[in-house]
Amino acid sequence: MIKCAARSLFTLAVGACLSLSGCVLIHSSAISGTSGGGSAVTATFSDYGILHLSEPSNLASGANANLIKQCQSGQLTDVQTELSMRDWFLIVQNYTLTANAVCK
Repeated sequence: MIKCAARSLFTLAVGACLSLSGCVLIHSSAISGTSGGGSAVTATFSDYGILHLSEPSNLASGANANLIKQCQSGQLTDVQTELSMRDWFLIVQNYTLTANAVCK
């Protein structure tokens, strides 16, 4: 009984620590592809979050849309993304997703 209570308390403490540390999950879309020739395209998309509690849900879709605008065929391969975040006054976060791909 004591072990169970201690384990539950530990789990709650870890969960509280993670929620206060600013862990933010950002969902990303996937574009599968194969290597091949084509022209390189790059896109960047940024949006804001508040207090490490809210994150923009449109980062991946915005970056993907910017990639597609540069690729007339609409066929992208070898997509690579990089996420960065900048804090402003510990209240507002600016999330930036940079995507590189090959347009076939």
